[in-house]
Amino acid sequence: MKRKYKRSRRLKKAFNFYLDWFVKHIQTPIGITIVVGFVLIFIISVLDIRYLETSNGRDILIEAHGLLFDIFVFGVLLAYLNKFLEKKQRSERYKEEIDDFRGWEEKEAKYRIVGNIKRLNKLGFGRINLANCYLEGADLHSANLVKSNLKNVDLSGANLVYADLSYTDLSNANLSGANLTHALLRGANLTNANLIGCKMDYTSLWRALLIEADISKASLINTNLLEADLSRIKYEDTDFSKVNIDQAIADTSLKKAVTEQQMME
Repeated sequence: MKRKYKRSRRLKKAFNFYLDWFVKHIQTPIGITIVVGFVLIFIISVLDIRYLETSNGRDILIEAHGLLFDIFVFGVLLAYLNKFLEKKQRSERYKEEIDDFRGWEEKEAKYRIVGNIKRLNKLGFGRINLANCYLEGADLHSANLVKSNLKNVDLSGANLVYADLSYTDLSNANLSGANLTHALLRGANLTNANLIGCKMDYTSLWRALLIEADISKASLINTNLLEADLSRIKYEDTDFSKVNIDQAIADTSLKKAVTEQQMME
């Protein structure tokens, strides 16, 4: 009896799950179009069985098949167009809200901006203009900010673990004390950026520009600096354990310091 009860319970749970999924998806324009299409297919199939053998019925059914095809194709196209326009309108609204809080050095502004970044990410947008935004201590874990504009942004103490900042402009940005562990900064522009005390363990800085950046007291354990530009970089008390500095543009003194530190490991 217990086994039968558990099986019945599992089946009921599975049925409710798929029913909820079905109801959720048919509420979208595309879902409605597909449901209507299947209903029309069912009706045409029934009419085919009943009237296909008659001469008058055959002509009517040919027209009906063409009408069904037009309704289904144009319905799907209109549904996708409607979804695209709705997505674009929402993204523009979120970007406008970021503009409204740009330059405000208040916690409320930070929370609103972070919320809009996450909403834009959910819509599939990563290229965001965040120049001069106040994001001190912001939680941007796993955020998508590829090719974004973060000039002069305050990200001190921010959580950017697993964030994707590839090809992002972070020139003159304040990232002191930020956590960039496992972050992607491939091709990023970090010219004159403040990275003092920053945690960049297992971070990819392949071909990144760190010209005149300050990475003093930062942790770069297992960091990839392959082909990065480290010209005139400041690196007092920086941890370069197992860092990859191959083909990087760097002063002889920096390369020597990295080599000596790695030999001591």
